Amino acid sequence: MSLRCGRLPRVLALAPTRELAKQVEKEIKESTPYLNTACVYGGVSYITQQSVLSQGFDVVVRTPGRIIDLINGNSLKLGEVEFLVLDEVDQMLAVGFEEDVEVILEKLPSQRQSLLFSATMPGWVKKLARKHLNNPLTIDLVKFFSQ
Repeated sequence: MSLRCGRLPRVLALAPTRELAKQVEKEIKESTPYLNTACVYGGVSYITQQSVLSQGFDVVVRTPGRIIDLINGNSLKLGEVEFLVLDEVDQMLAVGFEEDVEVILEKLPSQRQSLLFSATMPGWVKKLARKHLNNPLTIDLVKFFSQ
């Protein structure tokens, strides 16, 4: 992945809560310090976050609700996203982000690598995977370790 400053993000990571989003951002910054990383979530000034995003980032970690706000405000463009990480997708459903996640996925380029992590696989998560992932591979650690 070549790095370019002041441009659209190439990696989008979604997390259900600001606490998890901050944790994901911290891990990315520690493991790949050469990538410009931003964390954006609700409860923080929208204008401040718009300003931060205008600087350009390689990786953006967000909660679904704030992403929708930024997309609708034309402050976030997802046209160059090559990698999508959906962390704790089952929890996004539990906190009411089902519709937001669907809207975000519709805005992303169809050619991308997607990683979906979920502790459980409720119907909505399976449907989401079938609809938005190409040839998904499921790794069930519960089955693996219970054998």
